[in-house]
Amino acid sequence: MKQFAGFALIAAATLAATLAVGAPPALAEGAGGHGARMMQRLDLNRDGAITVGEAAAVRAVRFLRLDGDGDGAITEAEMLAAAQARIARRIAKRFAMMDRNGDGRIERSEFDEHGTARFAALDTDGDDRVSRDEIAARRHERRHGWHDDLLPDG
Repeated sequence: MKQFAGFALIAAATLAATLAVGAPPALAEGAGGHGARMMQRLDLNRDGAITVGEAAAVRAVRFLRLDGDGDGAITEAEMLAAAQARIARRIAKRFAMMDRNGDGRIERSEFDEHGTARFAALDTDGDDRVSRDEIAARRHERRHGWHDDLLPDG
């Protein structure tokens, strides 16, 4: 109960700060990259800067999410449980995306369709080849820290 109360207080403060000011233009326009995502997640009042207080609030939420039993300490088992839950969510999302007909199975045609679409997304210049530069650009665009799922949605 103590953990929930702390989480609720921090979540309410985070929500209030997030709603107080709209997103800066670069974020509103969907600027990508790890730096933009970090700003979006940590700059709670959307003023274009991350304060010590904002970083502390996000860290507090992250700690509470990891401290599964609410005893004020994070164990290796709790970190592992959080990572496993994150992986399970990603797998469920990817599976649902690939299972186009929703029958709970991914047939070869669905698997191939997904792979073809992913290749096309990487082949940004449309030459039917994926270069190292295209892969690096996509990786840079999609890169995120291990903790992204533990931060407040922004």
